Amino acid sequence: MKHLIDIKRLFSTYDKSNRSKTYIITKTIVLFLGLSVCAELFIAVCYFLLPSCMTNLVRTTAESLTINGVKSFSLKAWVWVIIIAPMMEETTHRLWLSMKKTHVAVSVAFGLYYVLGFIMVNYVQNHVVGAISCGVVSVFAGTMFYSLVSEDVLEKIKCNSLLYPILVLLGCMAFSLAHLTNYVITVQVLLFGVVSCFRQLAGGISLSYLRINLGFFYAVLFHCSINLVACLLATL
Repeated sequence: MKHLIDIKRLFSTYDKSNRSKTYIITKTIVLFLGLSVCAELFIAVCYFLLPSCMTNLVRTTAESLTINGVKSFSLKAWVWVIIIAPMMEETTHRLWLSMKKTHVAVSVAFGLYYVLGFIMVNYVQNHVVGAISCGVVSVFAGTMFYSLVSEDVLEKIKCNSLLYPILVLLGCMAFSLAHLTNYVITVQVLLFGVVSCFRQLAGGISLSYLRINLGFFYAVLFHCSINLVACLLATL
């Protein structure tokens, strides 16, 4: 049990070197289910303890439309939730875990595109112009990162048994908090909004373990599977 949650071992290639593929996949599933149950229990306790005015999370229009599309079996919504969104999120939040220069540069570009898009949507009326502008800036930033950062520096970070796991955990937290954009956040509901993202933190930790030990493709496939199950449950 200790080795199941040990952060240093969890975010290292120890299991890749010493365990079978079946073991790693099974551990990922157990890790995801265990952390998800803990997250849901913690969210439920917070929901019970906090005043209702602080737990009244309202979904954004886009998020509500997506959920309604899933429930009405809209092909566009299902493709977005099950295929496109997982691929984009994994590229942003977990492609870089290999610490290969190209992978990190792509993740930097995607991550910046998300941030700029979130900021500019409130200030740029023409969404096409905003998307192109964000894309140009993001590609430039990724290219600059690729040009300025050496492969040796990234390899040293990956080999650092303390720094690398911390960076991975911070990446999991960033992935989790990115889901705050699903809600209309005010100061009053911010605390419970952060708490509600613990379920994504459970997914982020599990997916990071899988990506580090089996590769990017397996993380994407597992992420797609999680979203597929969530969509099926939403239609019940």
